[in-house]
Amino acid sequence: MKFSNFLLRVDGIRDASLNDCKEIVEKGLKIYSPEGQKYLYVVDTEIVEGRFFWMSCEYDDAERFRDYVVNQETGEKEANPRRKSQVEPRLQFFACFDTQNNFLYLNDFNRRSFLQQYLSDTIQKDFSIKNIYASVDEFCDRVKSIRGFTYTQVDNIYARNSDIFQQVGDMWGLDLPSKVQIKISYGDIPVHRGRTLIDRLHRYKNKSEIEDVIVIGCDDTDVEQTFDFSSLLKHIPIQPCKDANEHYDPDEVKSLLLDKLR
Repeated sequence: MKFSNFLLRVDGIRDASLNDCKEIVEKGLKIYSPEGQKYLYVVDTEIVEGRFFWMSCEYDDAERFRDYVVNQETGEKEANPRRKSQVEPRLQFFACFDTQNNFLYLNDFNRRSFLQQYLSDTIQKDFSIKNIYASVDEFCDRVKSIRGFTYTQVDNIYARNSDIFQQVGDMWGLDLPSKVQIKISYGDIPVHRGRTLIDRLHRYKNKSEIEDVIVIGCDDTDVEQTFDFSSLLKHIPIQPCKDANEHYDPDEVKSLLLDKLR
């Protein structure tokens, strides 16, 4: 089994928080069927060590049904003892959000839309799961345009020539801030032009002038994609055992994954 990391955003502007996760555990449904989808999910969530949001799900198609089963011993067809209203959750999905490092780990990318909808419906906030790319080149290959950037301007020797910190201090009548978060929005500019800006941001980042640089792009389907210079694509393999029914023990999966995340 392999987990991959993603970014988990709330309302498109911030990382999910521990308080968000606690609210989801408190309010989340244990049986959930997303509107417009055919799957029924049995959901179990918890907060582990005051840091990790853990979710394990068993699910299956709630619509597919045959009125007979085949007896493996005799080869005969027999009436299905299960009614159509009874769903046998044979599939599994696991997710973990590390509130300390702000990474979401999933073992099945195809369940991303379910997870977004479950989190959003549970506490009425707009959750989105963003890809993490291994390099600038990979990101630029996957998007057609650049929409903007966000970054944090640091008050250090390189930034002292800028009056942005003085302006913020004057605006609020407070002491000068140590950091200022800046968001720059464009229309959609072609990625070949935006690449020049990305490289320039990268050079400034290496001089310690700016931190938390995130590039916002748009792919061919008009879905926003982000590249976070502070994060790298990670794959975390674990080797849990299956039982006689080909199912994983969720507690074992959780223990093996958290051992690596710690």
